[in-house]
Amino acid sequence: MRVNLRRWAKGLAGLSLTGAALFFAPPWPAELSDLKRSFNLRLLDRRGKLLRVVASADSGVQHRLSLDQISSVLIQATLASEDQRFYAHPGIDPISIGRAANRNWQAGRVVEGGSTLTQQLVRMLRPPSDRGWKVKMGESYWALRLERRYSKREILEAYLNLAPYGLQTCGVEAAAQLYFNKPASQLSLAESTFLAVLPRAPESFLPYQNADEIVVYQKGLLGRMVALGMISVQEQRRALAEPLRLRPLDSTWESGHFCDYLLTRLPPQSRGDIQTTLDLSLQHDVEGILAVHLKRLYSRGVSNGAVVVLDVASGEILAMVGSTDYQKGQFNACLSGRQAGSTLKPFTYALALERDYTAASILPDLNLYPSQLLKSFIPRNYDERFHGPVRLREALACSYNVPVVRVLERVGVESLLQRLRALGFGRLTQSAQFYGLGLTLGGGEVSLLELARAYRCLARHGRYGPERAWSEQPSAREKTVLDPPVAALITDILKDPQARAPAFGLHGPLNLAFECAAKTGTSKGYRDNWTVGYTPLYVVACWVGNFDGSSMRNGVSGVTGAAPVFHDVMSALVQRDGGSPAFTRPPGLRQWKVCEASGQRPGPNCPHPIQEWFLERKPQPETCSMHERFTLNGKEQVFCRYPPLYRAWALAQGIPQPPARASPTSTEVSIAFPDNGAVFRLDQNLRADYQRLHLRVTVPDWCTKVEWQVGETKLTSNQKPFDQWWPLQSGGYLVQAVAMGPGRQQSSPSIHIVVR
Repeated sequence: MRVNLRRWAKGLAGLSLTGAALFFAPPWPAELSDLKRSFNLRLLDRRGKLLRVVASADSGVQHRLSLDQISSVLIQATLASEDQRFYAHPGIDPISIGRAANRNWQAGRVVEGGSTLTQQLVRMLRPPSDRGWKVKMGESYWALRLERRYSKREILEAYLNLAPYGLQTCGVEAAAQLYFNKPASQLSLAESTFLAVLPRAPESFLPYQNADEIVVYQKGLLGRMVALGMISVQEQRRALAEPLRLRPLDSTWESGHFCDYLLTRLPPQSRGDIQTTLDLSLQHDVEGILAVHLKRLYSRGVSNGAVVVLDVASGEILAMVGSTDYQKGQFNACLSGRQAGSTLKPFTYALALERDYTAASILPDLNLYPSQLLKSFIPRNYDERFHGPVRLREALACSYNVPVVRVLERVGVESLLQRLRALGFGRLTQSAQFYGLGLTLGGGEVSLLELARAYRCLARHGRYGPERAWSEQPSAREKTVLDPPVAALITDILKDPQARAPAFGLHGPLNLAFECAAKTGTSKGYRDNWTVGYTPLYVVACWVGNFDGSSMRNGVSGVTGAAPVFHDVMSALVQRDGGSPAFTRPPGLRQWKVCEASGQRPGPNCPHPIQEWFLERKPQPETCSMHERFTLNGKEQVFCRYPPLYRAWALAQGIPQPPARASPTSTEVSIAFPDNGAVFRLDQNLRADYQRLHLRVTVPDWCTKVEWQVGETKLTSNQKPFDQWWPLQSGGYLVQAVAMGPGRQQSSPSIHIVVR
C-alpha cells in the first residue's frame, strides 16, 4: 500500500497554520489542566492486601515520581528513543515530521509518526477517537499550547509518569517495579534502554513472550545514544553484556484470573483503591491444593484445573483459580464454557419434585432405550448396569443416567431449559429441540462460575442472586427461582451418604466429617470433570481436564478427578472456621415412613421401612402392596411382587418370585414405553436395522401372549416380558397392546408416537 502523498502534504502545510490558530484559542481542555493527577487503580483483597495495581479505563499502572527520582540514564534513553530534540523544539519537530514522511513514502506504509514527547503526552491525556491528519493537526496544536503553559521539565516528568510500558503498566516506576523489582532511580543502563523502547509498541512488545525482539531495539537504542554522545562505547559494551533478569510475572500478579475478571466488571474510569471480596490467604491455599492434585492426576492425562469459592450468604467470590499457571496464559477456566456432565441433574429433579414426584417416587432404571439409536444423548450408567426400580433420592444421589432422562421426558426439556436460564446459565442459548433429552446429561455448555452460582441458589433455599466481586459493587435484585422446600429437599439428597453409597461407597472423597451437599459430573469422552457442592456457609466448584478438550485417560471421573480437590478445599474452609453448621430446613416439609422398595407407606409385610421427607402440600403416599406373606413348606416367607415393568429385571437379578396368585387380578394392560406423544428422530448416518424402538408393556399375571399393533403393522410376543422391537419409519402412529390368556384378552389404551 502506498502512502497518500497529498494527505501528508496537507498535514505538513497545516502545521504552518497552527501558530496562527494560537491567536484564536478554544477553551483549555480539562484533561490538560493537571499534569500531576493520579491514574492509579489498586485492587486489594478483603483484608487490604494488595493484589494488583492496574490500568484504569484510560491509563495504566502508575507510581508517580518527580523527575529527580528517576534515573538520569533512563531519562536520556527515553529522549534518545522518542525525542532527541526535545529541548530544542516548541512542541512539534518539523525535522522529525519530514524524516517520518520520507521513510513512510519509501516504505509504502506508515512506519514512523514523527511525534514529539509533547504530542504523545497530549495523546495520553486526550485519547483520540479517530486517526488521520486532522487528528495529527489537533495534537500538534495542543502540543504547542502545552509547551507555552508548562515547562519542559514538567512535560518530561508527566510523560515519564504516564507512558505505557505494556501489561497495563503506566509510568517508569511501575514498569521498573513490574519488570525488574526495583525503583526507577536504580535502573542500570541495560534495564533503562530495555524499558525505553517499550512505549513504541506497548501492545505488541511483550517482555515475557518476545523479549528477544525487544533486545534488538534495545541494541539499536544503545548505538544511538553513543552517536548522540550520551554514553561511551565502553558503557555500551557493558550494557550489551549485562543479562536482563525479568522478575517472574506470577510474583507480581496476585490472583491474576480474579483480577482480570474484576477489571471487566468495574465501572469505567475507576480509580483509587478497590477492596475486593477475595481472601488472598484462602486463594493461596486453594492454589496449593489444586497444584498438588494435578500432580497426582498428570499421569492420567489431566493437565489443568480450576476452582471457585463463593460465600453462600453474600455471594462474594472468596477464591478464583482459573488455571494452574497464570504466567503461561491468562485463560480462565472458571469462565469458559464446558459440557456440564451430570451437574445439571439436581435441577431436573427439582422440577419433578415441584410437580407430582416425591423423593420416594420409584423410577425405572431399565434398558428402555435402544443404545444404537439414542447413544448420542443417553449413555449407560457409570457402572454399566441397570438397577431396576430406584427411588428418586437414590437415582439423584447415585447419579444414574437412565432414570433422569425418563423424568425429563415427563417434565419437558423446554421447562428445564427455562429454569436453567433463570439460574444464570447464559450459554444455553439454543432451543429445547436443539438440546433434547441430553440437556440433563450435560449436552449444553456451562461455566464453573455459573455452576457455583446455581448451587448457591440451592444452598439458599431457592433464592438466586449474582456473585459479588468488590465491596462497593451495586446490589442486584434477588429472586426466588426454586421452591424453598424443594431446594431444601434436593440439598438433603445431595448430602445423604447412605443414598450415595451404592454408586460411590461410604468412604470416598464426598464423605466429609460435616454436612456437605455435593454433586459430581463427567462430560462425554471424559473431557471435563466436575464436583460442585456446598455447606450452609460456602459453595465450592471444581473442574479438572485439559484446555485443548482432549480426553483424560483411565476413565477419570468426578469422584477420582475433581472430588478430591473439592474435599480438600472444603475441608480447609471448615478447618479455618473451626467447624461447620448443619443445614436448616424451611417450612413446608414433613417426614413419613415409606417402604424402601415401593416408596409407599409401609404395609404390614414391608421388611425395611425408612424415613423420607415430603412436601407438606402433597398427600400421604398410598399403602404398599408389593410385599406379600406366604407359607411355603410350613415356613412363612415374604416376597416382593414387582410391577410388570420390573419383572424381567427381577428375574434377571435372581430375585425370588412370589407364587402365582390363585385368582386373576384386575391389573390393567398399559404400554410402559414409549410415552404417549413421544417423538423419535431417524439418524441418516446410522444403518436402518439399528434404528428400532423398544416396545414395553405391563400385563396381568394371566397373560400368555401380547399382540402389538403399530399403525398397520402387527407384532406378536409369546414370551414374558412380552417386549417387542419395531423398526422406525417416518410418520405418525397409533400404538396399542392386546394381552391374551386362557379364555380372555384385554387391550391397552392407545398411544400416539411420531417418527421424523
